[in-house]
Amino acid sequence: MSRKWLIAVVVLVPMISRAQGNSDSTAYRRAQTLVNDGNATMGRAIVDSMIARAAPGTNAYAEGLYWRGVLSATAADAEMDYRRIIVDYPLSPRVEDVLLRLAQLELARADYDGALQHLNRLTLEHPGSTARARAGYWTARVLFEKNDIQKACAANADALSRTGEADAELRNQISYLNQRCVGIALATAPPITPAPLTGTGSDSTKTIKLDSSAGQPTPPTKTPAAVQPTGVPQKSPMQLPATPKDAKPTLIEPPAKERYPVIKAAEKKTIPSEPSSGEGKYSVQVAAYNVKSQAGAMAAKLKKNGYEARVSGTSAPFRVRIGRYATEAQASAVMRSLKAKQINGFVVKAESQ
Repeated sequence: MSRKWLIAVVVLVPMISRAQGNSDSTAYRRAQTLVNDGNATMGRAIVDSMIARAAPGTNAYAEGLYWRGVLSATAADAEMDYRRIIVDYPLSPRVEDVLLRLAQLELARADYDGALQHLNRLTLEHPGSTARARAGYWTARVLFEKNDIQKACAANADALSRTGEADAELRNQISYLNQRCVGIALATAPPITPAPLTGTGSDSTKTIKLDSSAGQPTPPTKTPAAVQPTGVPQKSPMQLPATPKDAKPTLIEPPAKERYPVIKAAEKKTIPSEPSSGEGKYSVQVAAYNVKSQAGAMAAKLKKNGYEARVSGTSAPFRVRIGRYATEAQASAVMRSLKAKQINGFVVKAESQ
């Protein structure tokens, strides 16, 4: 009898898991429909209830954070949830989506280098991603805004080469953007280096010329590097697309900076603007690792540079946090000062001592 019971459990557990997953998806779709139809309060309440019942550290919790970000009332709230996902849940299947959305937020506030950081990170850390074509398109848009025409057109050509027949809408967007590349000589390799991007400086480069009528590159030819772009049509105003009703978010490509904060030598002995009380309720989390020794190494590096850093948690993920502040406002001030030094983080409730 016990053997039959064991077999029943083995069969039923996957079925229950799939049913739970389908139930969660239905709840999030309903939440988005409510928000899109103007009942934002009820829609966001559904998402909050899903987060409350999910266990922290699980993909279900990351999924809740993702949808809370998608349906947030403000860009600042959305960005906080997105950054928390890429720091605390780097293995979540939503990370690629989140990197694109963060890049779009940076682009909307004209932080072009910040947008390229997220786009290049997506390219480097997820080389086989199905989002590469869309990321290339958004990379081209960012580079056009930076007036780096050659690299923008190269990125757009690479994006076109990654699209299939099923990507009709994206191909139309890329082809429309391609009108700005008529007569432009392009470097063959798309840009995947950290911002700011620089030219090659060589005497000659292999180039390809885009045919605006076909939307495809012609065979490579040798062109002197001194040739200047001509015949560039006046660029149209940038417009960011609205969130689609089918609940599938769009993405963008990040820069090739390191996955976790970089501490520069010139920043040594730099102390956050708000002192830590040691008894506060809030901290700033800057990284999370699955290996405790890696978290310890990061905390030690931060301490060496004057920060009150520590490793939080007794099991993975091991979180690296800075300070204990009495108010959320104090912690937010420190978070902003860290961001100015290229250390990204977010405010969290401090763990009990």
